[in-house]
Amino acid sequence: MMTRPLRFLPALLVLLAPAALEAQPDTSVSLPPVTVRDAPFDQTGFSAWRADSLPVSGALSLSDRLLWENPVAVRANAPGTLATVSARGAGPSRTPVFWNGLNLQSPQNGVVDAALLPVWPGDRLEVRYGGQSAALSAGAMGGSILVESGMMSPAQGFFGAAGGFWGSFGRRELQADVGFSGEHFAVESRAAWQKADNDFPFKNTTLIGQPEVRQPNNETEILDLQQFARIGIGEKNELKTAVWHQRAFREIPPAMTASPTQSWQRDRSTRIATSWEHAPDARSLWQTRAAFSDEALFFKLASDVDSSQARTALFSSEYSAAAGDRLHWKTGATAIRQWAQADGYADTARWYNQTRLASFGMATWRLSRLRLSALLRQEWAESQAAPFTWSLGGQMGWGKAGDLRFHLSRNFNLPTFNDRFWLEYGRKELKPEKGYSGEVGWVFSRPVSGATGASFSLESTVFHLLLDDWILWQPGADGIFRPGNLRKVWSRGLEMTARWNAKTARWNTGFTARYQYTKTTNVAVYDGAENTLRKQLPYTPNHSGSVAFKAARGVFSVQYLQQWTGTRYISSDNASRLKGFSTGNLLGQVALPFGKRSMNAVRRTCIYIDARVENLWNSSYQIIAFRPMPRRAFRLGGTLAW
Repeated sequence: MMTRPLRFLPALLVLLAPAALEAQPDTSVSLPPVTVRDAPFDQTGFSAWRADSLPVSGALSLSDRLLWENPVAVRANAPGTLATVSARGAGPSRTPVFWNGLNLQSPQNGVVDAALLPVWPGDRLEVRYGGQSAALSAGAMGGSILVESGMMSPAQGFFGAAGGFWGSFGRRELQADVGFSGEHFAVESRAAWQKADNDFPFKNTTLIGQPEVRQPNNETEILDLQQFARIGIGEKNELKTAVWHQRAFREIPPAMTASPTQSWQRDRSTRIATSWEHAPDARSLWQTRAAFSDEALFFKLASDVDSSQARTALFSSEYSAAAGDRLHWKTGATAIRQWAQADGYADTARWYNQTRLASFGMATWRLSRLRLSALLRQEWAESQAAPFTWSLGGQMGWGKAGDLRFHLSRNFNLPTFNDRFWLEYGRKELKPEKGYSGEVGWVFSRPVSGATGASFSLESTVFHLLLDDWILWQPGADGIFRPGNLRKVWSRGLEMTARWNAKTARWNTGFTARYQYTKTTNVAVYDGAENTLRKQLPYTPNHSGSVAFKAARGVFSVQYLQQWTGTRYISSDNASRLKGFSTGNLLGQVALPFGKRSMNAVRRTCIYIDARVENLWNSSYQIIAFRPMPRRAFRLGGTLAW
C-alpha cells in the first residue's frame, strides 16, 4: 500500500490550501465580433453539456461528476476503481478526455480512467457530442470531454482554502489550494489526498441463501498535486503552464462469483502542458502548445506483478485571423510522438514508438442569423494509414421559434499499441476504425411570461454514427483472444434537455431534465458471428436520463440529482442482461462569512460546511455485472476559504 497520510502532510502544507470555491462556469464570455477568440471553429452545430456549479467546496472525481447527472455512460467496476466513459454508444476508446488541451487517452489501450481525474470547483467541465476527428484527431468519434483547470480570475489577489472531509466506509480526504492572481501574473497550487476502505456491505445473490457480506480487498489511496501559472508579457503575449502529478494505489475487489485475492494496481503519472498566445491585433492570434505525459502502471495478480509505461510528447501551432466581420479562419499543424513499454509486448525491454503529424484548416462564415463552419484535416501516422477527415457545421436562428443546428463529419480512430504489439497476438496490419456522424438539433429558449427572472429552454437532437472496421478482441478456435477489424456498428438516437431557472428577491432555483435514447447495433460482422447482427452492444443502455433541482437562499444552498440508467445487455448476442438502476444524491452547503468586507463588498473569509448523501434511496445496483456498488453513504466536511 501507499505510505500513511502523515507522509503526505508536508506536501499538503507546502501547497497549503482546495479550490478558490468559484462556481464552474457554464458559458463562455462573448467578445466583440472582430476578435478571433470568439470564432467557435470546433463547436458550430454541436450539442454539448456544460456542468453547472454544485454546492461542494472540494474536488470530485470525473467519474462521480458524470455518473450523478448522466450526460455520458459511466462504466465503473467499484468506488475508486477503473471507470471509463462512453458517449452515444461509441465506447470508451472513442470518447477522449482532454485536460487543459492534453488528450489523456492511453497510447496502450486507448481509454481514460475517469476515477483518477479530479474536477475542482472553478474548473470548466464540458461534454461535446458527435464525431470530432477533424478538430481533435483520432478517437473523437462519439464525443469528447474537456476539463480546463487553473482558470484564475484576473486581479483576484491572494486566495486560498483548506479543508477536510470524512465519510462512510472509511473515507477521509484532505484538500488544499493557494494562489495569487494579478492583472499580468497568476499562480495557483493544489493538493488533494484521499483514502477509503470501501468495505461496504452488499447482498451476494450468487451464493446460497444470498447472505450479506462486506466488500473485501477494495482499499484506495490517491495523491494529487497540481500547479498552474499565467504570465502576461506586454499587452500581446500570454504564457500559461499546467503541471499535474498523481500517485494512486487501488486494490481490485473480486467479482461476486470469485474468491478474494490480493490483487492491486499502482498508477503514477506526471503531465505538463504549456501554451503561448500572441495577439498582434484584435483580428489575429498565434497559439502554440507543448505538452508531455509520462505514465506508469503496476498490476499485481496472484504472485505476478506486470508493469507498463507510456509517454506522449505533443507540439502544435495554430494561426487564426478575421477577414472582415463575417469570415474567420484558422490553420495549423500538430506533431505527436508516443512511446510505450509493457511486460505483455513481444519485446519487454523495447520502447515501441510512433510519430504522428497532422495539418488542418478551418473557416467560419456568418451572417446575422446564420453561421457555417468547415474543417479539413489530414494526418500521417508512422506505419499506419490515417484517412482524410472533414466536418461541416451550421447554426441558424429563427427568432422566437429558436435555433436550428446541424453537423456532419468523417471520423477515424487508430489502433492502439496493445492492438498492434501485444505478445504473439497483436496485429500490425490492423486498419483504423473509420466512419461518419451527423446530427440535427433544435434549441428553444425564452423568458417565462409573468414570472420575474424566470427562463425556460428546450433542446432536442437526433444523431447518427456509423463506424466500420470496429476493432474487437475476441477468442479464436484455440480460445486465445486476438484483435481484428470485425464489425460495422451503427449508433443512432435522440437526446432531449429541458431547463427552467427562476430568481426572486430571496430564492435562486433551477430544474434540469435530460433523456437519451441510444440504439447501437452491429450491422455487419466479418468473423462469422451472425448471432450478434442487429444486437445492442454490451453495456450500452437504450434509455438513460437524469433530473436535477437546485435552490439557494442566503448562506444555504442545496441540490438534488437523480440519474436513471436502463437495462443493459452483457453479452454480444444479447442473451444475458443487467437490470437498470437509478440513484439519487443530495448535496447541501452552508457558507458562513466573517471578517471585514473588501472594497467590492465580498467577505474576505468564509467557512463552508458541506454535507452529502449518496445513493439516498439505498438502491442495490451494479454498473458492471457481478460488481456491486455501495448503497447509501454519507460525507461531511468543512473548508476555510480566504
